[in-house]
Amino acid sequence: MTNPDRPAPKKILYIDLDNTLVDFPSGIRRLSEEARREYEGHYDDAPGIFALMDPLPDALGAYRTLAQHFDIYILSTAPWHNASAWHDKVLWVQRHLRLTSETVAYKRLILSHHKNLNRGDFLIDDRSANGAGEFEGEWLQFGPDAPYPSWASVTAYLLSRSEPSMFDVAVNLARSAHAGQRDKLGVSYVCHPLEVMRRVSTDDEKIVPVLHDVVEDTAVTLDYLRTLGFEQDVVSAVDAITKRPGEPLAESMARVATDPLALNVKRADISHNADPVRQAGLSDEARVRLTEKYEKSAGFLGTTLESILAEHAI
Repeated sequence: MTNPDRPAPKKILYIDLDNTLVDFPSGIRRLSEEARREYEGHYDDAPGIFALMDPLPDALGAYRTLAQHFDIYILSTAPWHNASAWHDKVLWVQRHLRLTSETVAYKRLILSHHKNLNRGDFLIDDRSANGAGEFEGEWLQFGPDAPYPSWASVTAYLLSRSEPSMFDVAVNLARSAHAGQRDKLGVSYVCHPLEVMRRVSTDDEKIVPVLHDVVEDTAVTLDYLRTLGFEQDVVSAVDAITKRPGEPLAESMARVATDPLALNVKRADISHNADPVRQAGLSDEARVRLTEKYEKSAGFLGTTLESILAEHAI
């Protein structure tokens, strides 16, 4: 049995190093002229470069603030061909976030080429590489041209999400319901609803995409969603999006079109399914077949696939 008086566990947050906590270009500037010429185009292979880098502005303060609210870890990748990088990243964390057991980063550095294997709620990372884009929690893309361009913006968002909410109930349900399922590319299936979620705006719009396949593809029922406390407009939108066995595409899309919330989420769903980058991993036959299906779906929704892709471009 659980103890109702025991505080809920903190959510798990991972933070990347390079170009997230660390100012990578500052290391390049400190390389010798000879090393810059030798490693141009692949500076991360330059021996010792990771020992030369400064923290990004506000990064260390943000890390310490977030450590008060989250179970926090640094999750980074060290270049395989640069053995010094593994050593220097440990030294960087020790130097800038201190070494002793009382400090916020003590034994909280994980070096991995497969970030998607780490379970947690949030990952702040500037790129989708090395499994970040397949992370089963919420990937918060960080950087000047990303959804979170500064430490102030990503910190404000995370502090607003530090306490459990119905969105967190939805994410946890989707993770457990879709556990073990893979999409057509072999990626953990839950990454799809979480990516659709990133393409919409309002709170309800973010809950519905997270749940949009649980009734269709798992044992979860609409009644169960109600018992968990989801609002009726959320349950109705999930119901509208859920395809019935043997149902013609035209009928399915007609039902979606009658529910404004479902309609917005379905457009985002199509945009991710039809994303050219994602479809590049499919066979030519599958790509042609699915593109035709998504074009028909868009038409039934009163728009075009080209318009949907443009509207939800990431």
